[in-house]
Amino acid sequence: MDNNSNPNIHIFCDGGIGNRINALISGLALANHFTLKSTIYWPINSWCAASFEDIFQNLLYVKTDAINELAGKFDHAKIMLHDEIGAQFLNVPFSSAYDYRSLEDFNIRTFSSNCDIFFYPAIIPEWIPEALIHTALSELRFTQTITQPVSSFIKSKLDKPFHGLHLRRTDLRVGLSDLEVMNLVQSYPDETFYVCSDDPQAELLASSHPNVHARTKDHHVQKRKVDSDWISVSTDKEGRQSYGNIERSREAMIDGAIDLLILAHSQIVGYSGSTFQRMARLIGDVCPLLPMDRPVALPFVSNKEIKRQLEARVLPLNALLEICNKVGVSGRVDQAIELLQEATKFFTGQELCTLLHTLAVFHLNQGQAQIAKSHLLYVLSKESLRSSSWLHLAYADLLLDDIAQASRSMHSFAACSQGSDASADQALIDYLKPRVPH
Repeated sequence: MDNNSNPNIHIFCDGGIGNRINALISGLALANHFTLKSTIYWPINSWCAASFEDIFQNLLYVKTDAINELAGKFDHAKIMLHDEIGAQFLNVPFSSAYDYRSLEDFNIRTFSSNCDIFFYPAIIPEWIPEALIHTALSELRFTQTITQPVSSFIKSKLDKPFHGLHLRRTDLRVGLSDLEVMNLVQSYPDETFYVCSDDPQAELLASSHPNVHARTKDHHVQKRKVDSDWISVSTDKEGRQSYGNIERSREAMIDGAIDLLILAHSQIVGYSGSTFQRMARLIGDVCPLLPMDRPVALPFVSNKEIKRQLEARVLPLNALLEICNKVGVSGRVDQAIELLQEATKFFTGQELCTLLHTLAVFHLNQGQAQIAKSHLLYVLSKESLRSSSWLHLAYADLLLDDIAQASRSMHSFAACSQGSDASADQALIDYLKPRVPH
């Protein structure tokens, strides 16, 4: 693009603090890379009643126009939005902020018309390079109203590397349950934990344990409609309807930002799925306020959290298998099997075959030969040269007292394992050879 033209990127930040920082640093990353002038829109509303200046001290050009006040003002701009609701309020055709392959793709598709950009993502688009995001995040400066309590609390209450618990309740209801928190912190009495939540009761229950700390706060998230549930349908002042009966005051948002920065210094336990927790992880990785080490991650697995990661498609297969193997080694084989069975809904092709092979091995270790055999037969129907699956099928046949079939499975194993490294299965080979004719 011609840098001399310098179109303006209008970065619209809405929702809670996590969503807003996602939009802010994504837009600033693009502005920095392409030398664009930027205008920040930071509406003060029920989702966040704190102004930009309440949170940050960066000297940026910031406006407070809400989404419903911008209709008709960007008819000729390049539109990049989180969802179709934004398009409806701007009265423009929907165009996704996530529908790009790379910066080059963005460059080609955006700057040919030399028009301004209206940019409104709620999560960081994957096509923006991580290094640009990290630079933009590192350049943010939180106000002293936020940073001073963070430093004071960590230095006075958390004098060694600590673990973080983010318990999202109210309108989202994710994170570890109160029972899981109790089991976790009681299992590791010598570890230090910090808990933060949008529910003061969840913080109170967790911090009743001597190794769990929480900040005392005077301001909390409130309901927009007092007599309704947290997830009842509610209309915000811009006219948007959602299943979120939420009112976040200025003071509650500042307290939330303090919690965010403290949490960023921790080794966060679990995955809540919220942008607040993701942002805490990112800040901790890129630009924590204080130079602090993190403790080694605890081998604690919550089925609910793993299932949420699977549903969000953020847990790779190799990471899942590593988790399940650790769970199995610790003696919780039933839990590992449950997680693997749940995961079969989310993988296909070769990954599904690998998953089912692993699940079959777990069943075999429990003496459940018939169900293991059914998984292995499926795998081999898709990948007939998977030698380890033939070997484990032979073991399943042996457990089922079908010696003839076990022998045929061993022959198939031998036929497709020639020239391959079967060392990982050597113990099973040594066990089967004297027991299965071949």
